[in-house]
Amino acid sequence: MIRIMKRVILLFSAVLLASIGWSQTVTLKFKNGTKQQYNMSEIESIDFSEGDNTSGDETYGDRFVEVRIDGKTYKESFPDWATAQINPFGTDSQGKKITFTYDMRAHFEDTYGFRFMFGISHFRNKTDLLASTSGSYPFALDTSDDKIFNNLAFTCGYILDGDEYRAVSGTHQVNSIESVGGDVCVKGSFTAVFKFKGNTKNIEGSYSIIIP
Repeated sequence: MIRIMKRVILLFSAVLLASIGWSQTVTLKFKNGTKQQYNMSEIESIDFSEGDNTSGDETYGDRFVEVRIDGKTYKESFPDWATAQINPFGTDSQGKKITFTYDMRAHFEDTYGFRFMFGISHFRNKTDLLASTSGSYPFALDTSDDKIFNNLAFTCGYILDGDEYRAVSGTHQVNSIESVGGDVCVKGSFTAVFKFKGNTKNIEGSYSIIIP
């Protein structure tokens, strides 16, 4: 069994792990730029915690998430090594291979007391991905929703005061898809309605993520 500890400054969603199953592989990009692929069935535990971030030389570029909740706007950037991929994740209705790329950081927790996480499914083949056009794409309620197995499907999670809200509806708009240094930068916007017991949270926002 493999135990991965203190390699990146992240919080990995246990809910995500449970919902995707353990037969796939996960690709992690570490702070030194290296990538490592792990078979989920071989991983005993993953403990992502505060690591060495003293160099001060990171450049985040076009990697951010912004959310608007209860009339307030929150925005955070994140480095490329704060992303991971599930691959193979599945196939779409035409048999094209789908990869799931997501930002593993639990945004806004330390500063504002809530967690927001997101990810995007996309064609594994970069040529097919770059041939995609801007427009409306699926919003998946979670990674067990069949909509997640579509190119440029978006999903997100919201936790407040330890309560995990469940997404009940949402929309996703892709604004641009561009080649950036051999990677693919996807920028988009979204709306989401989350519920927990009798409480409802309406969230809208935007993001930019670079797919390696």
